[in-house]
Amino acid sequence: MGRDPLAGCIAKIERAEVHFDSLHSKINAFLNGEPKPYGFVAEIDVEASQALWRLHIVEEPPLEWSTIAGDYVQNLRAALDHLIWVLVKANGHEPGRGNAFPIFDVEPTDKSSNGERRKWNRQVHGLHPSVLRFLDLCQPYKGPDRPSTHVLAGLRTLSNEDKHRTLLPAFMAIAEHKEAKLRGLETSDIKRPDLETLKVRAGRPLKEESVVIEMAIEVTGPNPKVDLKAELPLDVGMGRKPVPLKGLEQMGQTVGRVLAHSRRFLGE
Repeated sequence: MGRDPLAGCIAKIERAEVHFDSLHSKINAFLNGEPKPYGFVAEIDVEASQALWRLHIVEEPPLEWSTIAGDYVQNLRAALDHLIWVLVKANGHEPGRGNAFPIFDVEPTDKSSNGERRKWNRQVHGLHPSVLRFLDLCQPYKGPDRPSTHVLAGLRTLSNEDKHRTLLPAFMAIAEHKEAKLRGLETSDIKRPDLETLKVRAGRPLKEESVVIEMAIEVTGPNPKVDLKAELPLDVGMGRKPVPLKGLEQMGQTVGRVLAHSRRFLGE
C-alpha cells in the first residue's frame, strides 16, 4: 500500500496543532501566573457621574507568542496549498508555480476588476470541475456573514501579515461572552451604586489606560472614592485586526474539514 497522498498536508496540520498547543499553554501560564500581567486603576468622573477603571500594563505579551502564532497560520496555509498540488496531480496534470488554494472575498467573474478572475484561474489550473465546485463552496463570498469575518479570510489575512509585513502583534482583551467575577465593592462619598449599571468593555484590544469598566454613580460628598475587586476574563488576539484564540482554533478545524472532504476527489 502506497503512502497516503494527503500525508504531507496532514503533517502540516499536525505541526500547526503543536504550535497551537504551545501557544495556548504559554498564554494560560501568562494570564494565571503571579504577579498578574495587568492591573486596574479606578478614577471618578464627577461631571459625567461615572466611575471608570483603566488598564495598567504590568507586563506586555511576550514576543514569542507572535512567532508561534505565525508558525501556526503558515502551516495551515501551506496545508491548503499542498492540497491543491495533490488534487491537480490526481487529475492527471502537473501543478505549477501559480497553483494555490484560492481564498476570495468577492466571486471572481469575467467582469471582475483587478484581474481577480485571472488570479482564480491561475490558482485552480488543472483541477477537476468537481473540485472547482467544492472550492467555490469554501469561499468567503459564499459564507452566511460578511466575507471579512469568514474563517478562511482570517487565515489568509494573518498568513499575509506574518509573511509579508511584520510579526503578528499580540493583543489582550477582555473575553466576550464570559462574566466578570465581582468580589467586592467599597465606596465613600458615593451613594451605593446599582451594579446593573456596571459595563465591561469586552472584545477590544487593551492598551495602557484603556477604560475596561465603567459604572454610573451618584456623588454625595467632597472625596468620592470607589474600590472594586473583580476578576476579569482575559483573552488574546493575534494580528492587526485581532483574531482571538478561539478563532485561531477554528482555523485549524476548518482546514481539517477541507482536507477530509477532499478525499472524495482522490477516489478514496
